[in-house]
Amino acid sequence: MKLLLTILILFCMNSIMTGQSQLTTDQPLPTRQVHLDFHTSELIPEIGERFDKKQFQEALKLGHLKQINIFAKGHHGWSYYPTKIGAMHPNLNFDLLGAEMEACHEMGVKCPFYFAVGWSVKDAEEHPEWCIKDKEGDIVGFNIEKNAKPADPRPFYSWKCLDASVGTPYHELIKKQVAEICIRYKELDGFFFDIYHISPVNYNEFALARMKNEGVDINDPKAVERSHALALKAHMKDLRELIAKYHPNATVFFNSATHLSPNSIFTERLYDMNTHTELEDLPTTWGGYDKFPLEAKYHLGQGTPVVAMSGKFHKAWGEFGGFKHPDAIKYEAAAMISFGASCNFGDQLHPSGEMDLETYRNIGKAYEYVEKIEQFGPGGIPVSKLGVWLTLNNEADHGVVNMLLEMHYDFIVANEGNLDQLELLIIPSQPSLNAEQAELINEWVSNGGKLIVFGKGALDMKQQKFILNVGAGYYKESDFDFDYTVVETDIGKNIVSSPFLNYEAGLLVKPTTGEPLAYIREPYFNRTYEHYSSHRETPYKLKDSEYPAVVRNGNVIFFAHHLDQLYYTHGVRLHRELVKNAIDLLYSSPMLVVDNLPSSGRVSLLKQARENRYVAHLLYSPALLRGEVQVIEDFLPVPGVKVGFSVPEQIINVYRVPGEKKLKFTKKDDGIVVDVPAFTMHTGIVFEYK
Repeated sequence: MKLLLTILILFCMNSIMTGQSQLTTDQPLPTRQVHLDFHTSELIPEIGERFDKKQFQEALKLGHLKQINIFAKGHHGWSYYPTKIGAMHPNLNFDLLGAEMEACHEMGVKCPFYFAVGWSVKDAEEHPEWCIKDKEGDIVGFNIEKNAKPADPRPFYSWKCLDASVGTPYHELIKKQVAEICIRYKELDGFFFDIYHISPVNYNEFALARMKNEGVDINDPKAVERSHALALKAHMKDLRELIAKYHPNATVFFNSATHLSPNSIFTERLYDMNTHTELEDLPTTWGGYDKFPLEAKYHLGQGTPVVAMSGKFHKAWGEFGGFKHPDAIKYEAAAMISFGASCNFGDQLHPSGEMDLETYRNIGKAYEYVEKIEQFGPGGIPVSKLGVWLTLNNEADHGVVNMLLEMHYDFIVANEGNLDQLELLIIPSQPSLNAEQAELINEWVSNGGKLIVFGKGALDMKQQKFILNVGAGYYKESDFDFDYTVVETDIGKNIVSSPFLNYEAGLLVKPTTGEPLAYIREPYFNRTYEHYSSHRETPYKLKDSEYPAVVRNGNVIFFAHHLDQLYYTHGVRLHRELVKNAIDLLYSSPMLVVDNLPSSGRVSLLKQARENRYVAHLLYSPALLRGEVQVIEDFLPVPGVKVGFSVPEQIINVYRVPGEKKLKFTKKDDGIVVDVPAFTMHTGIVFEYK
């Protein structure tokens, strides 16, 4: 927990620069990219035999590509170029990497080199001592069954995991291979190093020696995890400096460290070693379409350009023959641009080296649309007067974010450094504040800031007392497993007057200076084998308890329940409406107000200061659950949307994209109102200012 506090304190600090500087958000990367997987077994013959430069270039043209990541070394451990350090694939007889690079550069297409790190079969089999090991000394495998027989079916994504930490022989081998590549290819564009998420801890002989030298208690899992992460960070730093020596303008990205996580790979800011941010995803099966906005907003707020990565695949990364419908690719690409990111879709090259042109026709249909809107996304920074504090509790953070996305309250990720930009701050229900942060927030509220906080988010790290001035004192956790809420009229808009269910009970608090806006109604008893009634929850008592469910203390509204986590899990609309009412009681001057957009619509406001404009992106295509997969299918016209917009600058021109059709606007209060023409799937409303 101390580690979490440390990183929260560091959120507002500048990124650490080593070797070559990071790119900044005003240096957007190519917007139309493909990530071309190429993990080929030595059991497959004639590797690359059907590669043809013209056919490869035809695919790039069909796809409207500006960049494609191509393979130097894959998960099987084979290289795809002549190497004296590693081993070229035994069934490849020419420099496939160099041939692909030549084909790309002839067309002005960039092509960073992919290099597998954490998974490499050849290296793991030849040097088992290089593998990550658990505390018992066994090799850590990803989906590896220890007692499997050779003829047993092998699970998907199954590899032994390697330790690339600085100071290991494997790290030194990687450095030699990378130096060889840097020397061989004079026009190198960059590197994409992959697979750093495979194990948070490591107890192999090299790790044990390092931790002994560092004085790490190997019985403390968090200390072991931190040591492993920092050793990987040092590995990354070495590679950054090595590459900068030969190619100072090359991009460098280490995959997996950018995803928001309470693990040390994120909290120790390994992403600082990247020149930019890439967010690998597959929203159809990797957590849905609402995971990306928060991660994009976080990293853009850190000042680095973002590349959003999805795949052409339907269900799993690297599928052969798996096709996402081009409509879904188009929607995902439009969403990437809307949230300020460049676009990247994954493909996997057939071992023969022949590109699948149908894949590039599908991607090309999306990128034809991206060409019309790409200048209105990357290079923009998310702006809002509403901020969400990041706690790194996935259910709490995304519970808040999901509600905001569905209610179309755009937001930024808040930290100590941007409170002065906010009117309203929302703190999720995970204890995450130290005393200094709480004091800063309390002072900000006393100077006019407005705060909503859920449950334990107001507690100190020991969970003994409130450290935010919520107008109530913490008494204890409830004795009940669940309870009910009864609202007062001030916060009761669109909410039933009857008690409504909370699937987990709220904290018990006692008002001090605050005014209760809702009360907890308790059940008669918890459901047990001895005490139960009917099918599920015990009915509620006929009188409210003495404990409030919602307390208002001036500019602060406190919820006793973890409504964010409850909403993430149970999706009760009443809970979302209750939160909306609290927001509307406090949030009086948002920059952007969107009316009449269905709840499945998404909103993103970007500021492009260099172009003197804001862009409000509107998206609509509901993600539908089909079997195990979320699918984008319905592109229905969306009429009647109104946008209210209020910023300090004087707006002189409003138009929509694509098409740049000028729109009329009406002055109202401190801002303007625009009637948005009916749109399908996506539109952007551009506000130019003096």
